[in-house]
Amino acid sequence: MPENIILYLLLLAALATGFLLGRRELKRRRQGPGFVPQDYFKGLNHLLNDRHDLAIDTFVETMPVDNHTVATHLALGALVRRRGEVDQAIRIHQNLLSCSVLSTAQHQQTRIELARDFLVAGLLDRAENLLLEMDDGPGEYQQTVQELLLEIYQQEKEWSRAVSVGRKLAKQDRTVRARVAHFECELAQQHIAAGEPEAARAALTQAARMDPDCARVPLTIAELEASLQRHKEACKALRKACRLDPELIAQVLPDYRQACLALDREAQYREFLQQCLSQTPSLPVVEQLARYIEHEQGVQAALDFTLDSLTRHPSAAGFAVLLEQLQRLEQPLQPGQLLPVLQFTRALLERQSLYRCKNCGFGARSLMWQCPSCRSWGCLKPTSSQDLA
Repeated sequence: MPENIILYLLLLAALATGFLLGRRELKRRRQGPGFVPQDYFKGLNHLLNDRHDLAIDTFVETMPVDNHTVATHLALGALVRRRGEVDQAIRIHQNLLSCSVLSTAQHQQTRIELARDFLVAGLLDRAENLLLEMDDGPGEYQQTVQELLLEIYQQEKEWSRAVSVGRKLAKQDRTVRARVAHFECELAQQHIAAGEPEAARAALTQAARMDPDCARVPLTIAELEASLQRHKEACKALRKACRLDPELIAQVLPDYRQACLALDREAQYREFLQQCLSQTPSLPVVEQLARYIEHEQGVQAALDFTLDSLTRHPSAAGFAVLLEQLQRLEQPLQPGQLLPVLQFTRALLERQSLYRCKNCGFGARSLMWQCPSCRSWGCLKPTSSQDLA
């Protein structure tokens, strides 16, 4: 709705501007001061009847392009592109480029907008060619050109080109360095798959320089070392990945266990699990440790450990793990275990939303008559956690 209003106002302003400019030009030519081109009435009629496409056609065909109207053309093109009418946006911007009255800056700006049109339309080759012609242009638009090229190369998975453009862009915007590190990792994985370890290692070295805190870098190093049967180095890299991003533990565990088994050091894996549990408890760690405890201390000790861990960190997935463990072990809950299960269930329910918006899905613990997210009224309803059935 807001974009429709903006489009309506913009078209109305464009038609009004065109009308005034046309009237001024006609006066200059000594035509009657009351003369109004019929096309403006047609455009206004299309606009009032919500026929935006026809209104835009009228606007493009009748409104002259000069220093006073270029900004209006550009604004209209950007707006219709956001509305998904990419063909119309391309037409508007190509119409602008065909005019000889544009200044150098206006010409560059129009070409950038046309490249955006092509990008949205999926015409990546045309967008790339247009931007490459501008890559050595005025510095004022260089950053925008490189940002668009970077987006194209990401979509095309042209990682070498993405790295090249990203390094240039990173000199002006340091936040791009994190993205370039991922591009280098993509390159490294391609080299690993192709059996080119030295090229992979060089790419990973560059990735670490770009973003020392990127956990994907040591993960990919571990992949490289494992492919070379250097399992000790793989374990070292995996531990570093966990330090950089503890939430990656589920990704790390299978590779770490495989490396430890290859080294005949299963005790090292057991010790690693214990360290992970003390630092960042997670469900995969609890599951793995429970199996070790079952083997070492028996079924009851494994159940007690699982219940204690899940009571401290309740989750729906954890509850499912508990039930699966009980089923696998064919063990009923003992009377002394009922209280932890009850505490676990209550903690799980306390973390759930009691009310949820029917329109946008916003969750709340208490009833609110207006949704804070979508601002609709009377749309928050009790969730199934309050239902008896």
